[in-house]
Amino acid sequence: MTSNSLKKPERSLPFHWYYNPKVFQKEIDKIFNDEWIYVCHVNSIEKNHYRTLNINNKNIVLVKSKSENISVFYNTCLHRGSQIFEDQEGKMKSPVIICPYHQWSYDAISGSLINTTSIKLNNFDKKNYNLQKVNFHIWKGLVFINLKSNKKFKIQSIFQYYDKTVEKIDLENYAVGHIWKKKVQCNWKIYWENYSECLHCPNIHPELSELVPLYQRRLVDIQDHPEWEILKKTESHTKYHGGLKNGAQTWSSDGTSQGHTIEEVQSELESRGQVYISTWPTMFLGIYGDHIRIVRLIPINSEEVELTAEWLFPESTLADRDYKMSNVVDFGILVMNQDARISEVNQRGVYNLGESSGVLMPEEYIIKNFHKYIKNKIKI
Repeated sequence: MTSNSLKKPERSLPFHWYYNPKVFQKEIDKIFNDEWIYVCHVNSIEKNHYRTLNINNKNIVLVKSKSENISVFYNTCLHRGSQIFEDQEGKMKSPVIICPYHQWSYDAISGSLINTTSIKLNNFDKKNYNLQKVNFHIWKGLVFINLKSNKKFKIQSIFQYYDKTVEKIDLENYAVGHIWKKKVQCNWKIYWENYSECLHCPNIHPELSELVPLYQRRLVDIQDHPEWEILKKTESHTKYHGGLKNGAQTWSSDGTSQGHTIEEVQSELESRGQVYISTWPTMFLGIYGDHIRIVRLIPINSEEVELTAEWLFPESTLADRDYKMSNVVDFGILVMNQDARISEVNQRGVYNLGESSGVLMPEEYIIKNFHKYIKNKIKI
């Protein structure tokens, strides 16, 4: 009988790694400037609109044209380096991008320089001053960027935790019903660690632990317990088998899916309750009975992270006037706010013993893998 759990205590990362600016800069250079970063679902942006994203001191702009083509550029005019788009998002006034400083104009789809406002020079070649494109890839309607121009998008290496269940869903055709943002006063790694274990679930998430009985045991998977096979055979309660509590259909305030389900994956959800995939350092995706929630994490500095959550639904679900999206959204926000609060508590404690390390317990095997990933990337 094998289980997921660790067989011995493991040292955690040093506490100062959660606030040290030098460590954070290493993470920016070796992780965020190297890995594929999740931006958003294509349907979260209307056509003829743009959206910007900050990754440390880098600013990216994603443009969706009238014909719904996606372009991604560095948000920098090639004249003297001015930022072009000042707002986080907005509507394009025309298919031409105009720098607010000296009004150089660019084609919004190709990024080609159209005109300057200067006296004409015979030896000035406009082709040398186009907007600089950012490497991007759209997978199942999800937009990812990579700051390295030649890096290829490969599912096998991008998702550290991948479940083929997601392949049954036409994510690209889903509608984005709600977007929620929150800045959390903690290091980005602390929020990932919190997501990766359920030791905190009974006391931090009482509502969620009632909905997902397994979480009452402080486990994320029934196979986390060394005697899981015996317990599954001898115990009848749902918390030893996985899945939602009896009668529940999805992650929502009352557990109901209001008559709407993601039919393609009901067999998986009936036995497990929810399905997750995740890619470090910026995104995890949860599949639930009637919706999908994607959460993006982008660090603002060494002690602050911004969360962006998108709720995705089949269009038929949102077309139903009797369907109350708040039943799903409010529950998700409740859980994320609980996680945010305790992550901030965790952050406030790490300063006292900066050079020390904590310890990982048996249930924290995913965190061990996460720490290994961090160490391998930054090589300190």
